[in-house]
Amino acid sequence: MVGYLHFTGSRGRVQLVPHDVLGLTVCEARLPKAEKSRFAPRRMRKALDRLDRAGCRRLLSPCALMPWYPVVRTRSLWQAMAVPLTLTYLRSQGLDPRRSVVALRGDRMTRSLYKTCLALAGEVSALSLDLRQDDGLVWRLQQELGLPLVDRAGDVTLAFAPVTAGPGVLPLWAEEPEVAGFHLTLPGLSLPESCPELPVLSALLDEGRLPLHQVLVVPDFT
Repeated sequence: MVGYLHFTGSRGRVQLVPHDVLGLTVCEARLPKAEKSRFAPRRMRKALDRLDRAGCRRLLSPCALMPWYPVVRTRSLWQAMAVPLTLTYLRSQGLDPRRSVVALRGDRMTRSLYKTCLALAGEVSALSLDLRQDDGLVWRLQQELGLPLVDRAGDVTLAFAPVTAGPGVLPLWAEEPEVAGFHLTLPGLSLPESCPELPVLSALLDEGRLPLHQVLVVPDFT
C-alpha cells in the first residue's frame, strides 16, 4: 500500500479513502482546509499516523513535516524507460535512430544499464560506453552485441551516473530524475483526485503490476 496527502480545501475531518489502481492499493488521506492553514501540521500528523496504522509503507510524494517517512522513488521507472526515451529524444531532434550514436555513462555495469545496452543494440548505429569500473565488460559486451562500441560523443547521452549537464544529456541517476522536456504517462490510467501519476507508475513497477510496454514518453514541447 502507498498513500498520499490531499488537502481538499473544504470543511470536514481527516479521512482515509482506499483506491484500487491496477491492483495496487493507493490510500488517499483527505485533509480539510488548505495546506497552509493554522491547523494543517496537526492534521498532517494525524493523517500520517492513520496511514501508518492502515499499513501504508510509502508516500507518493515527500512530506515536509516528516521528511524521514519513506517515499516512492522514480529512478527505476525512468531507467526502465531509457530506450523509448532515447528514441523519442532522437526523433524529436530530427535524427534517425539507426544512424545515431548513443552514449551511456555509468559508475559500473548495473542490471538496468546492461538491459538498456541490449535493447538499444537493435535500434541504433553504435553505442559509446563509458564505465568508471570497466573490468573488461565493454569488450565482452561488444562481442555479445555484435554492435560497434565507439569512443566518441553520442548524439544523445544516457547518464546512469552524474555527468555535467548539457544539451543532449538525459540524466537518469538521481533518486528523482528530472528529464527536462519529457514526461511519462500511461494512457487510460484512472487516478484518484490530486494523486501524482509518476510515483504511482513507479510503485506499480516496483510491485510488478505496470504494463511497461504501454507507458508512453511524451515530449512537452510538441
